[in-house]
Amino acid sequence: MSYHLEPALDGVRLFSSPSYEHPRQDRGPAHRRDSAGASVPKIDPAHPALRGSLTPPSDCGASKVLNFSPGPTNLPPAVEAAVRARCLPEARELRLGSMALSHRSPEFGAILRRALETTRRVMEVPPEYDILFTQGGGHGQFAAVPMNLCPTGAEAASYVVNGTWSKRAVEEASKYCRPHVISSLESDGSCTAYPSLERLNAEVDPDSAFLYVCSNETVNGLELHRLPRLDCDVPLVVDASSDFTSKPIAWRECNVGVLFACASKNIGHPGITMVVVRRDLLGRANPFTPGFLNYRTNILADNVWNTIPTFNVDVIGIMMEWIEEEGGMAEMERRSVAKAELVYATIDGSGGFFGTPVEKESGCRSRMNAPFCVADGDEDLTNLFLVECWERGIVGLRTVTPFKQGKYLRASLYHGVSEEEAVVLTDFMKEFAARHTISKEASLTPVASHAALATIPGSPAGSEQSLDSLDLPFPMTMGKNNKQLFAKLGSSPDTVTDTSFTLPKNFKFDHQKPYARVTADMFAPPPPVLR
Repeated sequence: MSYHLEPALDGVRLFSSPSYEHPRQDRGPAHRRDSAGASVPKIDPAHPALRGSLTPPSDCGASKVLNFSPGPTNLPPAVEAAVRARCLPEARELRLGSMALSHRSPEFGAILRRALETTRRVMEVPPEYDILFTQGGGHGQFAAVPMNLCPTGAEAASYVVNGTWSKRAVEEASKYCRPHVISSLESDGSCTAYPSLERLNAEVDPDSAFLYVCSNETVNGLELHRLPRLDCDVPLVVDASSDFTSKPIAWRECNVGVLFACASKNIGHPGITMVVVRRDLLGRANPFTPGFLNYRTNILADNVWNTIPTFNVDVIGIMMEWIEEEGGMAEMERRSVAKAELVYATIDGSGGFFGTPVEKESGCRSRMNAPFCVADGDEDLTNLFLVECWERGIVGLRTVTPFKQGKYLRASLYHGVSEEEAVVLTDFMKEFAARHTISKEASLTPVASHAALATIPGSPAGSEQSLDSLDLPFPMTMGKNNKQLFAKLGSSPDTVTDTSFTLPKNFKFDHQKPYARVTADMFAPPPPVLR
């Protein structure tokens, strides 16, 4: 793609000769051009990609749908194949699949025992813990935890609130205990870090029945890569719904009392939640606790106090077998780190075109859910990015949620996403950024033979022209006299054009920011001198 400057009635505009044709023509008319001069259409809000569609067009050319949804999501292909073979038998096999088995039949009893034993082995769950399969999802456990650990409802419980799910957890818990909140939320409701261990030790109520933490906040993109080890003996309650099986758990060392994980991220399908509870915490339930949420009731009934979701238990068992065969927790963590590093390296290396709210230095970037924005949340470019992803079979980066739609998309990197699929996403991110930004690596020295000069109001010549039409992010440097801005416009691997702009005397440039946006207000005349 080559770029050139052309005069216009209202100033100087940047145009391009695109070498890339969009595979679809139904996105709406172009209504502006981006920083690289590429056409940016106004996408119809009813476009399937903007409504959260997870079904790409049939002619997208992809061999499979690449699902980056925050959950529910797909499982690894080998697991899905095993589920079809084991859980959905053909009629000629003369056996019933787990969906048709009675929850008290000997056939399902064998499935249940195998799932429990494999989970205990894979996650190295100590013998003093029981494993439960419950219903109600994570929201059910927001109520079940205080109901089971706070017998009168007057007990104190400490809650670390560092994002969307921990905020919901403490709101629900306030009905069943007295929450003591340790919050890392900013004044605007955002959160980009966990409280430090020093702060937790200083602020946790030592009389608390437990300390709740959400080990991975899917919406905020925050993750505790290792659980905290408190100085006091307050047991830890962990909502590990979205990162369970992606790293080892230090059960005894971190004094874990209860850990729960809904299945629809890394271990199975929605409709079942795994709860791991230490036995010494049983028998404390509030008398109003419903039976299906009462830990002790269900343990005494060997997990079948009521009708357990038999198919879901079978799927979890198959998933745990796959994890074990693939190398266990060490291999799952390696893959999680590798996928996350691919995405964050692309974001950090984009020169500001992509951004993420969680700084690398925080040490809390989620490996499971990487939030990122396109061009600082530019609506048109974000929508175009989503549409072009959808047209390539890449889905789930923005799904319909009950929360306010912000500027950040999310790439969720659960076990169902392979390293190769993460590469497909990041390669497209780089391609999209290259087409819609001006090359940061380009030389900053103007070439006289093909340099184009655009003059700005207030400069010695051409005061009738302006760059109001250019609202462009690009790297720039100042000449020695601080009156010329040099930039090389280009999009690899296409040709580039060096350009210099003569600036007014009152123009101010921040040398500390290599990525900036040229706007009309930069060239506003100086304020009048009061006499």
